[in-house]
Amino acid sequence: MKAILLLSCLVGLYLMAGCATDAPDVTAYYDPASGRRTDLVENELPSPDQPRELLWLNASRMQRGYDKFVYHLEMRYMATEQVGLLDITPGESLTLIVDGKPMKFYGSGSLNMRKGAKKGIVRESAIYEVTLPQLRQIADAKQVVVQVRGATGLVERQFNAENFDRFRRFIVSARGN
Repeated sequence: MKAILLLSCLVGLYLMAGCATDAPDVTAYYDPASGRRTDLVENELPSPDQPRELLWLNASRMQRGYDKFVYHLEMRYMATEQVGLLDITPGESLTLIVDGKPMKFYGSGSLNMRKGAKKGIVRESAIYEVTLPQLRQIADAKQVVVQVRGATGLVERQFNAENFDRFRRFIVSARGN
């Protein structure tokens, strides 16, 4: 019960901070040395009323040349210390069921992107390459179920209207790339 209360409080603080800053849907970062740009959309997935963990499925676009871009999906996981890490393993650990059809993504896992307990919360993330046509398919779908598998289990969430809107705005910002 204590763990659920702690996670709920952290979610509340996160939401209040997000509302106060009113961050844009698609954020651009520039590397001062190379001048190359990375665009990112933050996309928290809806959780049940008393979540054991929180998930984000973010999308990013990294400039690799004058007119060449590489696209990624980033799965972010956050839970209480009692629930623990998901331990996202290398290989096929992310599946999106897009309008009933599975899209499987392979990555190197979260080994180098895990953070131990800080204020009772653990975090990890994993990166997956994706193509622009796959991102368009996700954004244009009517239903998307997200499944992330780790050594300690499977977590599943479903896109809501806001998630689709974020992905669509990201796609619109990618036009011409």
